[in-house]
Amino acid sequence: MKINLVVWGLGKHSANKVIDIIKKTKKINLYGIYTRNQKLLKKISKKYKCNSWKSSNEMLNDKKINVIYLATPIGFHFSEGKRILLSGKHFWSEKSLACSYEQVKSLVRIAKKRNLAICESFMFLYHPMFKKIKDLLVKKIIGSPYFVNFNFFCPHLERTNWRYKNKLGGGALLDLGCYPISSYLNLFNLNLKIFFALLKNESSYKVDTYGLVFIKNKDTFFKLNWGFGYLYENKIKIFGSKGILEATPFYSKPFNHRPIIKIYKNNVTKKIIFSQTNHFIEMLNSFSDIINDKKKRNEQYKICLNQSKLIDEVRKRNSFNLFNK
Repeated sequence: MKINLVVWGLGKHSANKVIDIIKKTKKINLYGIYTRNQKLLKKISKKYKCNSWKSSNEMLNDKKINVIYLATPIGFHFSEGKRILLSGKHFWSEKSLACSYEQVKSLVRIAKKRNLAICESFMFLYHPMFKKIKDLLVKKIIGSPYFVNFNFFCPHLERTNWRYKNKLGGGALLDLGCYPISSYLNLFNLNLKIFFALLKNESSYKVDTYGLVFIKNKDTFFKLNWGFGYLYENKIKIFGSKGILEATPFYSKPFNHRPIIKIYKNNVTKKIIFSQTNHFIEMLNSFSDIINDKKKRNEQYKICLNQSKLIDEVRKRNSFNLFNK
């Protein structure tokens, strides 16, 4: 039996991509959608022939809903996520899950008490490329890593975009920096020490637009780098004792694109080219399996907590003021 899912929030990403993809999954039924924009709601619900509601309270009271996929601005995730869980529904969220570690702890506490799942949508973790890199590291194909570089940059968006508004949870750390942080945590263990962190904003913006973090994990150094207002760059590069591994695009991947891993070793370049993969479908199907598996739910709680804890640690270590005295 398919899981009844509702998409809450109809921004460009969810309206143009997420809903179409949900319709293609094998384990999920697009039961309905909700947004405060009633005109848009009527148009999209008619297009996909699914349910809609006049208010969020009316939606949350619908007992047939199993899961709500939250696609509103990050600043609303804590309050809306809490309402989702208290209504007895599983909570799947666009990244970042919430604005702080304390907020995420509170959400996880409620979910545990009610035996509900919380999942944060980092699609790249479910792509064959990520799994392959993890396998190559285990097999030490490039030897022992000594330096890893994570980069995620993009040009500026429209200035009216919610990502440039503090009250809506804007800023590059929560929107872009969360990706390098997630990839670091999921590729390497948690024995870490942040050596340096820098968050800064361009003078005309009121949110952070750039971030840089250096981490030491045992004998390996990591550089995590991200920002708005730059040429697009989306890759990971791992320097090992026996070679170099480069993967691009690593985070966001168009579904019709074939990402590549390049391994430089002994003056020879080996390419691993992946077939077209919809990693969003892979992620949603994985989330579906978590609902009835307590062990997997607990694993997701831990992943969400570690992610938000490191984001908070980056804020605490921010050295911006040292360079602006």
